[in-house]
Amino acid sequence: MKIVNFLDEKGLLWSKNFEEIKNKAYEKWLSLPLRPMAYANQAYPLSASEAQFFIEDILKLCNPDSSKPPKILIAPHIDLRAGAKAFAESYNRFKIPSGSRVIIFGVGHHLDLPWSILTKDIATPFGVIKNDRGGLLYLTKSKQVEVFPNHIAHKLEHSIEFQILFLHHILKDEFVVLPILVGPLIIFFENKTKELLGKFISALSELFDERTYLVLGIDFCHLGPRYGDPFEVSEVHIQKVLETDKKLLELTFNGTSEEFLNEAKNLAPMKICGLSSLYLLNLLLNKMNAKGDYQIFYQEAIPFGKGSIVSVASAGYQF
Repeated sequence: MKIVNFLDEKGLLWSKNFEEIKNKAYEKWLSLPLRPMAYANQAYPLSASEAQFFIEDILKLCNPDSSKPPKILIAPHIDLRAGAKAFAESYNRFKIPSGSRVIIFGVGHHLDLPWSILTKDIATPFGVIKNDRGGLLYLTKSKQVEVFPNHIAHKLEHSIEFQILFLHHILKDEFVVLPILVGPLIIFFENKTKELLGKFISALSELFDERTYLVLGIDFCHLGPRYGDPFEVSEVHIQKVLETDKKLLELTFNGTSEEFLNEAKNLAPMKICGLSSLYLLNLLLNKMNAKGDYQIFYQEAIPFGKGSIVSVASAGYQF
């Protein structure tokens, strides 16, 4: 009985006490005027000067042509040091005009909804990034779409935080952001989600103008013992992973939603955490009838734990 009481006190049992703890956590989160940094002094430095040096060291890893920044950017969200080359390949190309709107699709690793838009401003070592109030009002008031605002998963989610760090360094304070966490793909097959999805994608497509850009903070395949597989990753696995990622990007940018889902249903063993974000991107491009070109700038299968890998990609789409 002592063990049960201890677990209940810590909020580890589904009980009245758990609901009270959850409600208090939500009240505290919702009362915050902005989203604080969750990974400063862990994944990156807290001080502005040290964070600047940290990011500049990453960006020095490559020097690609940045004269034509992609309208849509794919970047990783893996540990910043482990994925440094892929981050550099993405963000060195993303020198977009001042006054831009940047929509971000991040992976909601702990999100139990199809999506959730953060309506708060966001803190970084360099100051505060402003939320796109105009875009938010358009979605919620003019189009009356369900945005599932400010799910508490935003509080500790790194997939958007890492993108904001690079964006703030590169673009300074001269942009606004519309951060959207995306839930697991399976939720999009629920009837109640299907009813909301079409309206959501349609409204997002109408936000896209000459000053609007989209960033996806996603990783791809997760293989090996660290991720529950009974094998260590070999070179054969790595080649298959990179080919899988390449095919998935091709379908995202150029395929129909049916073609994308037909491929996606076979990819469960690959544990692709960015799958639902790519699906939303595919729907968005098809809704806009976008006719453009994509380029994969960089691919890598990063060792991440004994015998395990995470695959990442840097890619862009112009239209």
